Amino acid sequence: MMLLGVQYDEPLKLEAIADGGFSFAEIPYEVIEYGALPTYQKKKGDNRILRVAGFTYPLQKVTSDKLYEIFEACRSYQANYIVLETMNCEQGILEKVVEECSMMISDYRIPIFLENGCGGNDGIGYLHNGYSNVTQLKEIADYCNKICDCPVVGICIDIGYANLLAQNIRSQLNQCSEYLCLIHVNDNGGRCNEMQMPYTFTKGRGDLVTDWYHIVGELIRMEFGGWCIFNAKGLFKRVPEVLQTQYIRMLHAIGEEWERQFTFVERILNQPDKKLILFGAGQMLWDYMETFGEKYPPYFAVDNGRNRWGTEVHGVPVKSPDAILEVPEEARNVVICCMYYDAIGTQLRQMGVRYHEFQDQYFV
Repeated sequence: MMLLGVQYDEPLKLEAIADGGFSFAEIPYEVIEYGALPTYQKKKGDNRILRVAGFTYPLQKVTSDKLYEIFEACRSYQANYIVLETMNCEQGILEKVVEECSMMISDYRIPIFLENGCGGNDGIGYLHNGYSNVTQLKEIADYCNKICDCPVVGICIDIGYANLLAQNIRSQLNQCSEYLCLIHVNDNGGRCNEMQMPYTFTKGRGDLVTDWYHIVGELIRMEFGGWCIFNAKGLFKRVPEVLQTQYIRMLHAIGEEWERQFTFVERILNQPDKKLILFGAGQMLWDYMETFGEKYPPYFAVDNGRNRWGTEVHGVPVKSPDAILEVPEEARNVVICCMYYDAIGTQLRQMGVRYHEFQDQYFV
C-alpha cells in the first residue's frame, strides 16, 4: 500500500489538506527555515492528526551544516524523509556532502531521496541535466550508500518532470524499482511545468498526455509500497481559497482509486472459495485472460450478445446473464469485464447481483 500525502506551499492551507482527507503533508524546508509554517488549527471535535511526511530542499543549496539542520528538523517534526530537488542543479553536490558527512548520515538513518530533474524553464523549454535519467540517479545512490555503509539514499520520481522531457515514465519507474521510495504526482501538457492534478491534460481525441493508467499499473506490478505525494502547486496558486478543500478531496479520491487498483488482485480475484464470473465476452475478456487467466481462471463468462451464448472465448464458456443467478450468492464473485461499466452495473443491480469491476487500463 502507498502512503499518501500532499505537498504544502502557500497559498494552500494545512486545514484544507486535513479536511480533504489526508494525514500527511510534505513541507518545503525553506518554509521552516524562514519560520513561515502556519499553526495547524484542528476543528473542534476532530480527532485526525496531520503529520509531516518529509521535507524537500534544493540540492543546489545543500551543505554539511544545512543537512545537519534538516536532520534535526526531521527529528523535531517526526518527518520520515528528505527529498533533494535537482531542478537546474549542478552535478556532484550530494556526493561531496556525503563524503564529508557519512558518519552523521549513518547515525541519523533518515532516508534521503534524490529527485529526478531537468534544466531550463517554461520560457525556453526543458533539457536533460545530470539528474534526468534513472541510470544516473542509481549510480549516485549506489555511491552514497556505499560510503555510508547503509541504504539511506533512494530515488524520488517527479512524474511532471519526466513528462516535460518526453521520457518513457513506465520504463523509468521499472529501471529504478529497487531504489524507488517516493513518487511526486503532478500533471502538465508536456511543454510547461504547470504542476496540476492528474488527468488534467489531454490531446487529440481525449488521449491523456500523461499516461496515468499505465504509470499506476507499473507501480502495481512493482508492488510499490512507498510514498505518493501530490505536489500540484500550480493548481493551488490558481484555485480560490474557498475551493481548496474540494480540490484536495478530488486528489484524495484519485489516491483512493489507485489504492483500490493496488489491492484489486488480493481483494477481488483471490477468493478461492467463490466461483469467478466475468460479465463480458469481448476484447476485455481476452485481456483479462492474458493477464490473470492462468492464476485466476473464471468459472464462466456471461454476455448480453445472444450470438455468444454457448460459445467459448479464450477457453472460457459464455452463457446468458441469467446463469449468474444459478450460482448461490455466497458462492459467486461477479466482475464486470466490459467497458460499459455503468449500463452493466445497472443491469446487475436490477438482478440483485453484487459486483466488482476489472479496470483493464491499469493492467494491460
